[in-house]
Amino acid sequence: MRILWFETSQPARYLGGRKQLVVRGWQDALEEIVRQQSGIELFVAFESETDHEMKSIDGVTYMPVHTHYSFFEKKKRGFSWRVNESKVVNACVPIVDSIKPDLIHVFGNEWPYGLIAEHVNVPVVIHIQGSIIPYDNAYFPPGYNTCDLIRTAGLNLHHQYHVIRERCSEKSRLEMEKRIWKSVDHYMGRTCWDRALVNVLHSTATYHHVEEALRPEFMETTKRWTLKDTNRRLKIVTTGCSSFWKGVDVMLKTAHILKTNGIDFEWNVAGSLPLKIRNTVERKEKLKFSDNNIRILGYISPSELIDLLCDCTLYVHTAYIENSPNSICEAQYLGVPVVSTMVGGISTLIRNGQDGILLPANDPWQIANAIMELSKDKVLQNQFSSNTYASARKRHSPENIVAQLLDCYYDLCKM
Repeated sequence: MRILWFETSQPARYLGGRKQLVVRGWQDALEEIVRQQSGIELFVAFESETDHEMKSIDGVTYMPVHTHYSFFEKKKRGFSWRVNESKVVNACVPIVDSIKPDLIHVFGNEWPYGLIAEHVNVPVVIHIQGSIIPYDNAYFPPGYNTCDLIRTAGLNLHHQYHVIRERCSEKSRLEMEKRIWKSVDHYMGRTCWDRALVNVLHSTATYHHVEEALRPEFMETTKRWTLKDTNRRLKIVTTGCSSFWKGVDVMLKTAHILKTNGIDFEWNVAGSLPLKIRNTVERKEKLKFSDNNIRILGYISPSELIDLLCDCTLYVHTAYIENSPNSICEAQYLGVPVVSTMVGGISTLIRNGQDGILLPANDPWQIANAIMELSKDKVLQNQFSSNTYASARKRHSPENIVAQLLDCYYDLCKM
């Protein structure tokens, strides 16, 4: 069976290292699982403006989708996905024609690859990651809008230009994704949320349940979270803070409530917080992240994140919308007790009261209270840790994932 993947980033094996794993690590991890299966001939295509060379490594054939953008195309691309869409689809069709795959597996419907279904007679299945349609609905926190970003930019016309350009780009991406949902008839997902999206956005499409692989460093580590002394300083960890929908305003307000209540804590955030979002939130809330014990760590390696998670008291997730964030899955895989907002597909990952605590979005008072109560309850922390560790290990086991994936492949190839 010849399977052609269209990935959203350059595979680590093609690059000769693992530097991409922080951004799209689960795709590389899934590739590692699939390439070991007999009967699967795997081809991996990905967009690149610099690489041309096709490579065959350990039985996998890597094919760069080479694109070139003129100066004016690059400027237009900043406002509209139509430019990228045209370049990518036109470059992908010849790859399909040359490989003649039995099935095309596309990662994510937020990128143009799904539109290839309009041009080929090969079954196309999209591996759902997120979805711009519901994400756009939660693009700004309540009380925020584009004008807040423009006000934060002040008289800096360059910054104002980038704010407007980015919003135009996201609206264009939204329209592109709507067309992809209509064009593709097959989907694989892993949560109640993404299944609901398929039912609502393309009711006649097929849906296969396929769990997500985790980064190899997490799968291979022998480290595990252990109960901490309740008398020591409370250590909170969050991964990801790159957009408004990650709930960075809720994080700041929650931290402020904890500090007001005299809680001795530190809140470490792995990931980068864009300066325009940071400044906008601080200006709007009249609070500073640094004044409320929040440390934005920027990029940290998987091994550093594992150590950070194993040393923390709780993992806290404050997002307004998500599907199945790998940040939560990685914390669960180590057995870290989780407090999270109940949005998107998170309720599929966490059974409220059994694996962790789920709370409404945009309710920093309840989140702060849950943190305070759980941090004092050793019995409940241990219970959550044991349950979430067991469920995550089962959910993300390579044997489980490959069985579900192969079932999907064989079902679609029979159609």
